[in-house]
Amino acid sequence: MKLFPYLFSLFSFLFFFSCGEEHHEGSHATHVHVAPHGGQLVELGEHGSGFNLELVLHEDGFLQIYVLDAHVDNFVRISAGSIDIKITDSNGTEKTISCEPVADPITGETIGSTSLFTSKERIRDLIPFKGIIQNIEVMEFSYENIEVNFSGMPAESTDEH
Repeated sequence: MKLFPYLFSLFSFLFFFSCGEEHHEGSHATHVHVAPHGGQLVELGEHGSGFNLELVLHEDGFLQIYVLDAHVDNFVRISAGSIDIKITDSNGTEKTISCEPVADPITGETIGSTSLFTSKERIRDLIPFKGIIQNIEVMEFSYENIEVNFSGMPAESTDEH
């Protein structure tokens, strides 16, 4: 009979503390990732096992994209030559926003091994936009047709379980 209280305690611990989720009485559990630069998060792959992109409107009007791990705790360096977002503007014209890799001698990031990409042109006049990242490779994983809905405003990514 001592096994039941032990199993109940173990189950309760796992239920209430798994993946850092906040559980609220009478509601679904909500797991929140806060974008470290105040941008908008785009999830790549399955929650908890994929990666995230943080899209940030730089104060000078450029789009910055940070590559982050599954729980938005660490930067992930990738070797991409660019991250391209195909958008359709308000006139129905297709356009590609191309974000180039950024080297940072302080962190040791280089072109070919960086977690930060920035657009070559200012994008403020294109906001809000919806687009598609047709392909991005992070480590040994490839992600295709990633939907992007960028308002230029800070937002949290909320995953309900």
